[in-house]
Amino acid sequence: MSPCIVLKEFMLRRFLTLSTLALSLITSGVAQNKEKIKQLAPSAQGSTGLFNLYLADTLRRGEVSLGLNITHFNREPGDLDFTLFPVSITVGLHDRVEFFVAWETHRRVNGNAITVNKVGPGDPIVPARLNNSLGSVGFFNDSPFLDVGSGQGSGELRSGLKFNLLSEVRGNRLSLAIQPIIKFPLSQSQTRLLQGLTNGTLEAGYDFILSKNVAHGGTITGNYGHLFAGDSQGIRLQHRTNYGLGFEMPIGAGRVRAIGELVGSRFFGERTQGANPKSPVDLYLGLRISLARWISLSAAYNLNLNTINGDLPIYDIPSTGRSGWFLQMTFQRKINRAPSLRCQPNRVIIEEGESTTIQAVIVDSDNSLLSLTWRASAGRISQQGTQILFDSTGLQVGEYTVTAEVDDGDRTSSCSTDITVESPAR
Repeated sequence: MSPCIVLKEFMLRRFLTLSTLALSLITSGVAQNKEKIKQLAPSAQGSTGLFNLYLADTLRRGEVSLGLNITHFNREPGDLDFTLFPVSITVGLHDRVEFFVAWETHRRVNGNAITVNKVGPGDPIVPARLNNSLGSVGFFNDSPFLDVGSGQGSGELRSGLKFNLLSEVRGNRLSLAIQPIIKFPLSQSQTRLLQGLTNGTLEAGYDFILSKNVAHGGTITGNYGHLFAGDSQGIRLQHRTNYGLGFEMPIGAGRVRAIGELVGSRFFGERTQGANPKSPVDLYLGLRISLARWISLSAAYNLNLNTINGDLPIYDIPSTGRSGWFLQMTFQRKINRAPSLRCQPNRVIIEEGESTTIQAVIVDSDNSLLSLTWRASAGRISQQGTQILFDSTGLQVGEYTVTAEVDDGDRTSSCSTDITVESPAR
């Protein structure tokens, strides 16, 4: 059996093992039915998160997100410009498990410093070469056989599952998720390989996701994981460690959120000469705007922080570009659960002319904007926040009902308390 087949079987076994372990941990724990749910949007890779990084939160069962993305970034060597058009679908399978898939419906790769048209019809496929005095081999893992100045067509497909293991709402200090992933080449045709649309091999791995809610409604998140690659066309492709740190913070009323990310990869494993001379590190700064409950719009600027700038004279090629950008529109099917409401009186029996307080205890798993109203069958009430003062002055002996109602704009809940007014003790 070839080493490539052995590696692919190993990656698939690891994917299934991680999925089974995470599922067993979830089903043995407490459901997140009271979790503070935000307007989660998919990342460019499909899993809910920021622009590229993931959050430990998941969509709830029955919820669906659709993401339309355009992202442009630069890679080394060869002054490579990537423009990707991923479309993603994310589905909540359980309140703490989501499935996602992201397909590059279109990929455009420009190689501004590579040798082109070196592979003729029927010739064996060889790694990309740089357009320098030596014609040396030089390629990036995602497009190792690029042989045209500009290639375009459909790209690769990424899929996975995210399992939420820890939640701050359940009393944990932070939220934790694990995410097995698989990346499919879809095709190994010579045309697609030479146009840089795929590296021609299956890749599989996992991510650990750690998120923490902070003051003023913000969130910070950290990602760490590995993606293992097989061989392609007899060329050994490197594995990579993916990492990143990001934040999101509401601006004003919260419909606009500022997002920042530092995202990088480090390649490891046996290396073909000229492969991946610079591990990519990207900075993203941008905004996400919730236009409505079911739609959001995101935009960001991207800065490539690790390029060839004379520190690797052996490559003898111009420095690659640094600037990129990210655009996204998402559509979401959110499940709105009615808020729960409980009336908690201080006293239910009072004497004529006395007062008592009643507290409304509200729990809303959707974190919606709520309105609270009170009414009484008689007597006077005055409201302060979620508490009211019931004044029996002027009332006769008897029983009176105080009712509270909470409204999230779609669904309502109510509770009532009966207050008994008695004659003063003599």
